[in-house]
Amino acid sequence: MASADEHICGECGVVADRVRFAPACPRCAGAIGPHELVDGRCAWCRATRIRVHSTVRVGAYEGWLRKLVWAYKFRGREELEPILAEWLAHAVLAARWFDEIDAVVAVPTHWRHRIVRRCYPAETLARSVARLTGLPPAPVLRRLRAGRHQVGLSYEERIKNVRGAFAIRRGVRLDRPSLLLIDDVTTTGATIEECAKVLLDAGAGAVFAGTIANAGWRPGHAHLLESI
Repeated sequence: MASADEHICGECGVVADRVRFAPACPRCAGAIGPHELVDGRCAWCRATRIRVHSTVRVGAYEGWLRKLVWAYKFRGREELEPILAEWLAHAVLAARWFDEIDAVVAVPTHWRHRIVRRCYPAETLARSVARLTGLPPAPVLRRLRAGRHQVGLSYEERIKNVRGAFAIRRGVRLDRPSLLLIDDVTTTGATIEECAKVLLDAGAGAVFAGTIANAGWRPGHAHLLESI
């Protein structure tokens, strides 16, 4: 795999490594403090029903990485995609469950959003991660309705906004595969969890997840929902 480090300066490389290798919960990929994990889960995961078996991330959605993701998603900086995809692929390859994965699935967008935006980060990243890891892409999910953007919605509103928004594509049959679900940014995990529910109900054996950045939202962090 070609190195993304060739495209960033030495100082930025140091920052990138610090962000990429910061401690995170292996279940939800949220930031964790010392001694917070119990049975491989943070306090939030232990108190919440989570369908996704495990999640990897590049880093927390803050500082330097937040600026990169924002530029990529909203400023048309598509040249950042290979770097972000490579970092995510490295995280996936390093996961202890990588050998269990059968295929890569993207969180899909609605056709109306495709008219407005030239590319959709989750789908682009999923294709790149599939290629870099040697896993087959599996476009098995579809989005039934566009819905409101999640930015600015409360935790409860986000769950309601994506409930019933996804479905398995017509004609698809799942025979207990382990699937890797890719999204660009996770905040409350509502979208990932809704997609995981659809996949599991359709016959997936397990759903894992990969994301560029995790916002680490928890109850009491309402301010994070205003811009993510």
